[in-house]
Amino acid sequence: MIAADPRRPATLGGLAPVLVACVLATIAFSVYARTLLPGVDLGDTGGFQAAVLWPETSARQAYPLYYDLGRPFVLALSPDNPARGLNLFSALAGGLAVGLLSLLTALVTGSVLSAAVAGLLLTFSHTFWTQSVIAEVYALHLALVGCCLLALRAYQQRPTDRRLALVCAIYALSFGNHLSMILLIVPFALFLFAVNPRRRDLWRPRPIAMALAIAAVAALIYAPNFLFVWTNIDAPPGWRDRIATFWFDVTKADWRGTMMFGVHRSEIADRVAMWLWDARLQFGIAGLLMALVGLLRLSAAARPWALLVATAYLINTVFSVTYNVGDPHVFFLPGHLLTALAIGAAVGRWRPLPSRLPTLLGVALIGYALWRGWETWPSVDRHDDRRAEALVARVAVGVSDNTAVLLSDMNWQSENAILYSARYERKQLAWRRLGEVMLHFPFLVGDNQTIHRDVVLAGPAASRVAAAYGSVFDFVPDNVGALTLTDRVARIPRGSPYVLTLLEPTPDEHLDVSDFDAAVTELAGGQAAGRGNARFQVWAGAVGERQAFHHESDRPFRASFPVLGDSFSVRMESWLPFETFRRAGFGHVLRGRDRLLTIERGVSLVWFASDGSPVVTYAAGLYAPQPRLRIRAAVPQQVARRSGAILGTALLPDGIDNGP
Repeated sequence: MIAADPRRPATLGGLAPVLVACVLATIAFSVYARTLLPGVDLGDTGGFQAAVLWPETSARQAYPLYYDLGRPFVLALSPDNPARGLNLFSALAGGLAVGLLSLLTALVTGSVLSAAVAGLLLTFSHTFWTQSVIAEVYALHLALVGCCLLALRAYQQRPTDRRLALVCAIYALSFGNHLSMILLIVPFALFLFAVNPRRRDLWRPRPIAMALAIAAVAALIYAPNFLFVWTNIDAPPGWRDRIATFWFDVTKADWRGTMMFGVHRSEIADRVAMWLWDARLQFGIAGLLMALVGLLRLSAAARPWALLVATAYLINTVFSVTYNVGDPHVFFLPGHLLTALAIGAAVGRWRPLPSRLPTLLGVALIGYALWRGWETWPSVDRHDDRRAEALVARVAVGVSDNTAVLLSDMNWQSENAILYSARYERKQLAWRRLGEVMLHFPFLVGDNQTIHRDVVLAGPAASRVAAAYGSVFDFVPDNVGALTLTDRVARIPRGSPYVLTLLEPTPDEHLDVSDFDAAVTELAGGQAAGRGNARFQVWAGAVGERQAFHHESDRPFRASFPVLGDSFSVRMESWLPFETFRRAGFGHVLRGRDRLLTIERGVSLVWFASDGSPVVTYAAGLYAPQPRLRIRAAVPQQVARRSGAILGTALLPDGIDNGP
């Protein structure tokens, strides 16, 4: 035990730690609520929002604790707008995580000033902020990590079986929110052994049996997912196969098996550079240096906590660097919490030091945290971000179950937003993913045409149908959303300020290089800097005039420049090509502190209308306008003949003419 060490932190009792934790949690929640995404988003966020109040479940929805806590919250506060309600749940979880970290820091260091430093730095850290304003599991994940750490602190104070059971219960239940809790098992175990004066007691049959029993009970939270597999009409016949299917779906073994430690060794150095850049993005160089100071002070006066922080950070970082996933930045989040704890420890009330020095340092770091919050705010503020809603509106405009059925073959992230809208906002929208109906597509067309309903195809769906069924169907263009980038640029009034960015598109997106080059030339009046090969590129100026600014880089950067007397800045806040999606965008264009454009992979363009309002255009990315084609309804006789021809073509051997 470290109680006798003269360098240990001064004790802090009473209500002071709780009060400061409540204040910081309230500050964090207020900030997140103010910058909250107002509605639906793409990707996993849209999937969570669509599923939270939906009566059906599946084994793939492997976050039962998240749903069990989020569902009653949404029902109580926002049943008519579950997207916003679930976003607000993340804000609440984010505030709770900040409060728990602040309380832990105060208890470990004996200083409310340390608690304020740690809590504010986590509040304003870039990635955690972005995850606390949308429907995602990571804010709750850090809140649960905070609960585990406080339980460990309670066990350190009095190592009893009852408190050990509390640690095991919170830790086991946390797996119901995110399976990455497994990364903390070694650091937590080392801590338990370090603080227990009778370490052999932890190996006795009783605590081991207790831990196993608690884990078994906590696993029951997955019972609805298991029952879905067990009772599903498509379930395998054998009970062993059903269990295997459940495990396969819950753990997502089909893709996790190829992603865990799935990074090629040639990429390791670049991913380590990504980790260093990401850490600097959260806390700055000054914050990271103070984290090292804090870790050294923990090593001297609170060694079990230093051991926990160091091992947990190391394991989590190694996993995140080698995890071949499209959003690696979110897996650094537990490390951000531990970094904030270490920075707070740097200003704790350590007894060998005069009290004035930690106080001055703590006040300076609080000011530093507030400045970082002010600096980060424009990049993470999503209170007016309705891009996902606009995307759905473009795809679904004019389609209702009385007139047409909509089939899409778009990126899964976009289709999750459409799924939410079809369930809660556009209940009259008859929509399906093309892949769900592709095998019986001709019959679906025939049945809908019989009742005089068109079939509308969004995205590349028409080309996929044509590849499968040839020229059987007549496609009619149904919107003007497929205008080329050059056509859209040509409509911008001459002299309008603009900023254009090009980020290396994802492999599944196609960039029309000649169209892009023509658009750049049009914007710059024929005096454009050429398109390079860098991953980040930006052009700015007045339409029809020589470019005022051009910059390109293979690494994230910030740059400022004037256009027609206004001060603009570009923030590239992503690491390509490893990151395929970032919920807060891959970068931002600001005029002063006003965000004008959220930069996405592909082409992002902002220009100003005559009234001064910004107009945004995307291409070769998730928010790019999607072409829409229509198969118009026909009279029943034509439908029957067409369906018969398709069926005959599918069934008869090659070379046999099915007749007219």
